[in-house]
Amino acid sequence: MARNNLRVVAGEYRPDWSQKARGGPISPIFLALIAGFVASGIALWRGFGSDRAGVFIFVLCGWLISLCLHEFMHAAAAYWGGDHTVAGKGYLRLDPRVYGHPVLTFVLPLFFLLIGGLPLPGGAVAIESHRLRGKWKDSLVSASGPAVNVVFSAVLLVVLDVWGPGFIWYPTIPAHGGAFWSALTFLAYIQVASAILNLLPIPGLDGYGIIEPFLSYEWRRIGMQIAPYGILIVFALLYALGPDRNFITNWTKDILDGHVPINGQPFGYHLFKFWSSL
Repeated sequence: MARNNLRVVAGEYRPDWSQKARGGPISPIFLALIAGFVASGIALWRGFGSDRAGVFIFVLCGWLISLCLHEFMHAAAAYWGGDHTVAGKGYLRLDPRVYGHPVLTFVLPLFFLLIGGLPLPGGAVAIESHRLRGKWKDSLVSASGPAVNVVFSAVLLVVLDVWGPGFIWYPTIPAHGGAFWSALTFLAYIQVASAILNLLPIPGLDGYGIIEPFLSYEWRRIGMQIAPYGILIVFALLYALGPDRNFITNWTKDILDGHVPINGQPFGYHLFKFWSSL
């Protein structure tokens, strides 16, 4: 079955990335997210419509795009590493409907995003690890997802650092340009926080998945027992530490400091929560 998705080139099998091998074209839902992201960004930049609606759509679409790319890269690395079943599961189409459980992957992270500005990761693609050719390819599958958040973060920080304003007046509502840069800053905050969260070496998160192939059988067995509760462990730990000792938030702000507009993140989050008031 695996060879059906391979081409013979110079005597070797190479992955076939054609539309048929991917299981179909790129999902129209993903294309709609890109359209919403671009359209809302232009509207914020030009001052069209409501700032709050624009920021909400811009940040939400940007976050969902990165989530789809995160899961897609897991699947793409798995396909390259030997697990060609990901194509038949629709993981290579960038379709958000097939990436994990709808509640764990989208609803739960969105809930955390709405109440605290920190989208704790939920579900993931189902990879058949026994099909992967070697420990390094197995490790790469886990690393490829957070790499999306790291690259996304780097691009946003460069844009904000080079072209963004030095500060944004807050809580006074700024001009429309301020809403755009605030939205971009809050999106950068989300991406950096997501990268840090995903790279934590806790079973169930990608950071643990990166090192898991190199651990002993006994450690991997223990990790498998903890993995279903990994995200709950993170949430409980952050809750126990309290807002002042939340290391994810503190590390994220340290990374953003000096590269983003002052007040950009809190004002971007405030505009994102369009149902609240100043």
